[in-house]
Amino acid sequence: MTKFYLGIHTVEDVTLLKLSGVIDEDNTLAASARKIDGTTVVVDLGGVERINSCGVRDWVNWLNDLEAKGKTVVLARCSPCIVNQMNLVHNFAGRAVVKSFFAPYFCGRCDREQLRLVQVDQFTSASPPVAPQVRGEACQRVPCELTFDDIEESYFAFLPRSGGKTGDERLPALLDSLSPSMKDRIKRLDTVEKSGNEGGPSPTGSYSPQTASREDGPPSLSRSMGTLLPGQTSSTPELAQARRLSRQLLVVAVGLAAVIVAFVIHSMQAQ
Repeated sequence: MTKFYLGIHTVEDVTLLKLSGVIDEDNTLAASARKIDGTTVVVDLGGVERINSCGVRDWVNWLNDLEAKGKTVVLARCSPCIVNQMNLVHNFAGRAVVKSFFAPYFCGRCDREQLRLVQVDQFTSASPPVAPQVRGEACQRVPCELTFDDIEESYFAFLPRSGGKTGDERLPALLDSLSPSMKDRIKRLDTVEKSGNEGGPSPTGSYSPQTASREDGPPSLSRSMGTLLPGQTSSTPELAQARRLSRQLLVVAVGLAAVIVAFVIHSMQAQ
């Protein structure tokens, strides 16, 4: 697992931050606040592998501190573990504008899993949100049949909704307020997906919303447990089949637990 890293670069009135590694009690978020000069702060979260409870606390406090100083925060390339926290912790994103995030997809023709970068503005036409169609770049067969590989209602729960539609009306106005060069810089940042390790060793296992490992460096615990990076694929059919079986067993277990709870409640009421 990679240690926490935070890079800061200010251009014009925009501060660009890149976070990667593990956000835990050893993070330097609080110390970085005084180095953030721009009124608009764009945070690239694509390299964040994991965040624990201490990291969540420090993140929320850091975000609140930036907002109290009048900063407008934009979250880009949110990794799956960040999406997971936005769905679990109601104030994890605060008043920040979420621009893009990685979502899990699966190709049944190739038995491959991929994390694909999607833009929030792709969800403006439907509520509840529907996973956008994406193009598979690592699949071996044509046409690729990439389909969203999670529960849409749960994974996209963090997306803002207004007037029966999904989306954040602040985002277009915010981008329009920036200079052309800065808008182009953010566009380049947000459209570059990690290419994975095609041609190198294949990652193993299946996608987990709890963690995501780096593409480079030594093998990490999260990789050995079977997590995917943005842009990586799972190319082993046996592992893909095992993953689907695990999901089916989980659904059965949840259903069985619900039946047991209902039976206990009914028995108590009967008494």
